[in-house]
Amino acid sequence: MKRNYHWEIFLVTLSTMVMISLYFLVVPFLEFVELKAWDLHFKQRGVIQPSGKVAFVTIDEESVNREGRWPWPRRNIALLFKTVQEYGARVIGLDMGFFEEDLKLRQYAILDIKTKLQSDPSFAAGLISERLDALAKNEDDDVIMSTTLKQSSIPIVLGNFFYFDKDAFYPPSPPPEVLDKAKFSAVRIIQNPPVGYLNDAVGMEANIPIIEQVAPYMGSFNVFADPDGTVRWMPLVIRYENRLFPSLALETLKAGFPENPVIVSMDNQGIQRINFGAVSIPTNNRGDILVNHYGLGYLFPHFSAVQIMRREAPADCLKDRIIIIGITTEGLHDMRPTPFFPSFPGVELHCAVIENILNQQFLNRSDRIAPLFDMVAIISVSVIFLLFSFVWQGILPMTVVMTILTGSYICITHFAFLSFGTWLNHVYPVCNLLLCYTGISARRFLREEREKHMIRQTFGLYVHRSVVEEMLEHPERLRLGGEKKELSVLFSDIRGFTSLSEKIPPEELVSQLNEYLTRMTYMVFEQHGTLDKYIGDAIMAIFGAPLVQEDHALRACCTALDMIKTLDDLQNSWRKQGKPILNIGIGINSGWMIVGNMGSERRFDYTVLGDNVNLASRLEGLTKMYGVSIIVSGTTWESVKHQLVGRELDVVRVKGKLNPVPIYQIMGRNSDLAIFDEPLETYRKGMKDFRNRNWSYAQTLFKHVEDWWPGDPPSCLYQQRCRDLLANPPGEEWSFITILDHK
Repeated sequence: MKRNYHWEIFLVTLSTMVMISLYFLVVPFLEFVELKAWDLHFKQRGVIQPSGKVAFVTIDEESVNREGRWPWPRRNIALLFKTVQEYGARVIGLDMGFFEEDLKLRQYAILDIKTKLQSDPSFAAGLISERLDALAKNEDDDVIMSTTLKQSSIPIVLGNFFYFDKDAFYPPSPPPEVLDKAKFSAVRIIQNPPVGYLNDAVGMEANIPIIEQVAPYMGSFNVFADPDGTVRWMPLVIRYENRLFPSLALETLKAGFPENPVIVSMDNQGIQRINFGAVSIPTNNRGDILVNHYGLGYLFPHFSAVQIMRREAPADCLKDRIIIIGITTEGLHDMRPTPFFPSFPGVELHCAVIENILNQQFLNRSDRIAPLFDMVAIISVSVIFLLFSFVWQGILPMTVVMTILTGSYICITHFAFLSFGTWLNHVYPVCNLLLCYTGISARRFLREEREKHMIRQTFGLYVHRSVVEEMLEHPERLRLGGEKKELSVLFSDIRGFTSLSEKIPPEELVSQLNEYLTRMTYMVFEQHGTLDKYIGDAIMAIFGAPLVQEDHALRACCTALDMIKTLDDLQNSWRKQGKPILNIGIGINSGWMIVGNMGSERRFDYTVLGDNVNLASRLEGLTKMYGVSIIVSGTTWESVKHQLVGRELDVVRVKGKLNPVPIYQIMGRNSDLAIFDEPLETYRKGMKDFRNRNWSYAQTLFKHVEDWWPGDPPSCLYQQRCRDLLANPPGEEWSFITILDHK
């Protein structure tokens, strides 16, 4: 059946347009699923060992237990800076800030002693008081920290923090000179992007002046989480007060590798690119880097702060490494979820960013290019699925195709992740594929249901219910429309129906005729035949269509035998009711004929046409002449002669046919062979002698047949033919073929 794909093309186009619209509308649930799908790539890839160029020193549980609770006095942190420097570190980045003055407990203790001494009358002011003042000044922790930073032989990058919620608390803006000192020194502005296009802060927490003034490097240690709380992006750039500020990781790299300048390029869409020397760092428009996570927490080289301070760590453990100092104690809550683990040290995130940049192990999802890739993916999967759906029509093949395409696309996204570090959107192409599959499947389901309804309507009245169900179960066997097929066709007709209709009331005739047709139709259905039509009192049935039946000739003949047997039962019933007795003749022929829906566009029937159909009708008419109930053609007989019992009646040339046709009487099934064996053998010998011009002997044999079957019409017919031929012997040109010049 010719398929119309316009609806399916429309559904795929509509699905793709809907999915593209949802893509740009940013549906939260789909975005959540997309994030989780991205995380799976890391788990599938597994752990990557860092190069060892970056390490972190952690204020961990051991450090707090041995040095005291956090925050430590700044003299302790200054000591940590000195020892990290002495261990040979290249640069230090600090994942914390000094936003308030230290408690200065030692200084205040000395000043308390001085106050108590001054309140003692016996205390002699003078030299001791001056010495206490000097001692108190030297014990100022902020001064100690400032001095340590000033005397440091390696760069130390202090942390600052930005606020983004304008409705929450944020401190006053630091002085302009502090902002100018902390900002990027090299920014190439093509055009300033509007507010909201970058990470626009509303407040900044800077270090206290005494420390800030001696610190040449500062970077923000802000960490941004996605809506599900997982950290996938890290900001490299933050805008505040019309200035761009670097992240802790980027500023640490700048301080540790001064030969590689950091240059930020910006246009009206946001951050265009960030260069670290010759390395171009891929970011989104906001200036965030997509973190290539290496694995679970504590994968980078790490050392306890207390072990470094007390020189208990190996002497070369920090040599020439970039060191980030941060906090990992559970109580201070600097743990972040990542794709690998729900509790990842925040300080190690900065290490991962630095490692990504140093080794150029970038992941990329550019706001400028990613939508184009995603659109290509969304459209491509739908087009490929549509093309495959043209080839494979069934729901199951389409499900297999959809599953294979989904799996293939997921493999492509993972290949892009592993080989190119590219984030291809997962959810929208797969959802579009699923939506296309659902739309086309629903369309085809409805179409199949409509076709099934049409089949039930078309064939439900003409074939057995089981045949209809087989058509629906195996539609590939059903061929609607005109086609040439080898079939068997059966015609049955009531003899003398016209004269009978003139003798009994119409109501009684219709009732009896309906009873007869109902029972005969049931016999057709029992052999899975197709009721073609009722022609008045005649029945026309097809075998072998619309479903293919290799044994169509046998089914037609068995139907005829069942009809005769059923008619006997009806005749017994009619006799008891005093109704007229009906007799029928049945003609069957097998051969090639045209079958299909035929008629007008508004009304058509499923029927057959052709010479072989006409021959079957002629054979039904010959049953009167030969006095038998069933006549089949030689073609039909050749197909059933091993299953049924029958005899040859004649060879006839019907009007309109050039070639003579052998005709046979079907008498019963092979199970009835015993009662037919001897008389049939005598009949066949009679037929042989008749055709060999031994008419006298043939007449005797036909007479013997009547001993078994008194008044057998074919035997009587041939006895009469023998007498006529004996009375008027024909010439040598005589042929036993009977020529019929009437229909």
